[in-house]
Amino acid sequence: MQYKSIRARLALTTFLVLICSLLGSMWIANRSFATTIRETTYAELSAKADYLATLVKDTSEPWLLEHFDSYAASTATRITIINREGVVLFDSDYAAETLNNHLYREEVQAALKEGSASSERRSSTQNLPVLYWAVALEDHPTIAILRVSKTLSQLAGYQTTYQSLFFRGIGVLVLFFLLLTFFVITMITRPLDRLKGLARKYATGDLQARLHLSSPQELAELAHTMEEMAQEIQEKISQVEFGKNQVEAILNSLSEGILLLDRNLNIKVANREAHLLFTDQRESVLDKNLSQLISSNEVRTLCNATLRDGEERELTIEQYGHLFGQTARIAGKQQVRELRMLTCAVRSSEGFINSVVLSINDMTELKRLEQIRKDFVANVSHELKTPITSIAGFAEALTETQNPEEITHFTKIISRQANRMRQLVEDLLLLSSLEQEQNKASMSWTTLEQIVGETEEACSYRFEERGSSLLIASDNPDNLLLYVNENLIAQALTNLVINALNYSEAGSKVHLSATVGEDQIVFSVKDHGIGIPKDVQDRIFERFYRVDAARSRSQGGTGLGLSIVKHIVNVHGGKLSLESELRKGSTFTIILPRMGGNLKDLQKRSEELYKKH
Repeated sequence: MQYKSIRARLALTTFLVLICSLLGSMWIANRSFATTIRETTYAELSAKADYLATLVKDTSEPWLLEHFDSYAASTATRITIINREGVVLFDSDYAAETLNNHLYREEVQAALKEGSASSERRSSTQNLPVLYWAVALEDHPTIAILRVSKTLSQLAGYQTTYQSLFFRGIGVLVLFFLLLTFFVITMITRPLDRLKGLARKYATGDLQARLHLSSPQELAELAHTMEEMAQEIQEKISQVEFGKNQVEAILNSLSEGILLLDRNLNIKVANREAHLLFTDQRESVLDKNLSQLISSNEVRTLCNATLRDGEERELTIEQYGHLFGQTARIAGKQQVRELRMLTCAVRSSEGFINSVVLSINDMTELKRLEQIRKDFVANVSHELKTPITSIAGFAEALTETQNPEEITHFTKIISRQANRMRQLVEDLLLLSSLEQEQNKASMSWTTLEQIVGETEEACSYRFEERGSSLLIASDNPDNLLLYVNENLIAQALTNLVINALNYSEAGSKVHLSATVGEDQIVFSVKDHGIGIPKDVQDRIFERFYRVDAARSRSQGGTGLGLSIVKHIVNVHGGKLSLESELRKGSTFTIILPRMGGNLKDLQKRSEELYKKH
């Protein structure tokens, strides 16, 4: 456990490798020298045995002539002659009669079978290996085996000398290798220390730190890899932060409150609208329990049910201060807010429900607008009384007369009043619909030709009746598409064109021009009629206001046409202007954004949110 550092482990490993290498080399050297000496000695003994065998063949008992003794002394070789019964007939080192029977010696038995054999045994007196070489003499009458042997005394001398040199030199080698090891380890661990410092900087969040390391190659590559990893992590963090900012901006731009609740109904995420709904925005609602904001068991039951089964649920509840439900309705009276709450489960990657999103929409303003719409319809309904009364009166008169002229006259009046009533109802419904949309009209991409064509088709029969002309001029050289509500724009242009026709002399000309640019569309309707006085030009867009009431009614007008035009322009985020002179005519101009007001605002906001820094 004390060798935890790389430096200590490398030093210990190197030292052990060095010792093992030295001991291994010592063992290999001893082994190689001993093997070489044995092979050389066996070859020498074989040659001597062959030579002595030649002498034995020539003389029946050559050892008695003392030639073997002299040869053995001069060559430091022991010579032994054995008969077939294993009795030693001659031995150059010992008296023959003192030696035991040699018949079952290893080399003797092997030589009797194979002709020659060798063996090795350790001397009991000198504790040194002794090599034996035995040769069988098959044709000799008395001698069966000629054996020569030699003690490897030089091996002991070699080992003594080698070990003396080894142990004297091992100290120098160990010192040298230790110094070399220390230098190499330092060269390795110094870059490692720098890498460790770099890793610590990354761990503390300094992902901009860099390390210029050129060697060793492996560590340089490791440093480069770590720098790439840090850069990638930095990019990922930037992307996460950017995504977080995007989500936060999107949540804060919503007009409804959003709360993310965990399984204990503690608030983990809340957008700006949620803070506005329940606090003064100076106090954070994060990490608070839902019960601290909404003291309603119904809402908590709603959230718990969604957490349990994952089903989306909806609840509408009244709020007044910290009160909810019926209590709020009683205490708050006219100041009660109506909140619509939706729940949606959030599942983990494993499919478990671990949180719920509570969406809170303040419906108070919508309810108020609904009431305004109802009041508006009720207030203008009396406009229907005149035609209804006329229709009822003349219908009753029809039942009491048989005069064909009166019947025709009464029928025309009833038909005219019915058409007036129908037109009035249609205009009222359209105006009410425009108010409900609140600048959120359904829009789509369309062409200028489609809008102008619908306008011309809707007005052509009226111009034919009056003998007047509708002159159309359009300018859209790039064939740009328009993001508008096609039906509403056609309705507005139709109202302006019919209005121009009604206030112009028969046979006159009405000009409709349209110019499409990159950012906006300009429609212009010009007539040469009676014109509009300066002092009433600000009021002509009011509902039911007529400059010339008698002429308007004679033409079948309801007094809502220009008001409808104004509302249509408003829901498109455009502008409506008027230029007029008495007895010279009037020019109405509509300027609309080509891509729609809402779409342009969303595009601008998107560009700001997703702008690359």
